[in-house]
Amino acid sequence: MLLQLFLGSILIIICVINHAFCLEFLLRRVKRFGAVWEVRAPAFGHVLIMIVVVLGLFMTHTIEAWIWASFYHMVGETTTMHDAIYFSTVTFTTLGFGDITLSPDWQLTSALQAVSGIILFGWSTAFLVNVRGLFWRKHDAIHTPSHSGES
Repeated sequence: MLLQLFLGSILIIICVINHAFCLEFLLRRVKRFGAVWEVRAPAFGHVLIMIVVVLGLFMTHTIEAWIWASFYHMVGETTTMHDAIYFSTVTFTTLGFGDITLSPDWQLTSALQAVSGIILFGWSTAFLVNVRGLFWRKHDAIHTPSHSGES
């Protein structure tokens, strides 16, 4: 059990590091190219920005599912990498079909993966909402309350 907790925690840390770097990369791209896309395509530049962000988030989560899948395959819990990726993806998304299961030696790691998936998807959702809000505020589409305490 302690080995599962330790290695699962290491995998979570690796995924959090990946997530942080990917979101930072996405944010820098949005800041750098967002204004250009809005000028070149004023009617749908914001849509292009959101497409890039969503695809970037999708790629981020794909990398993380593959990290876990590589672990499951490496420890011999799956016979093929296809099965490892499938199991990892349904676990990471907390869908959990249950058609592929792990031995008791590694079941706890899959639970840790599901918990990390919930947290990382939440982080991605917050990021997506903040990027969208950034452009809404820029175009006065939403009201930003003042911080001076005035009503």
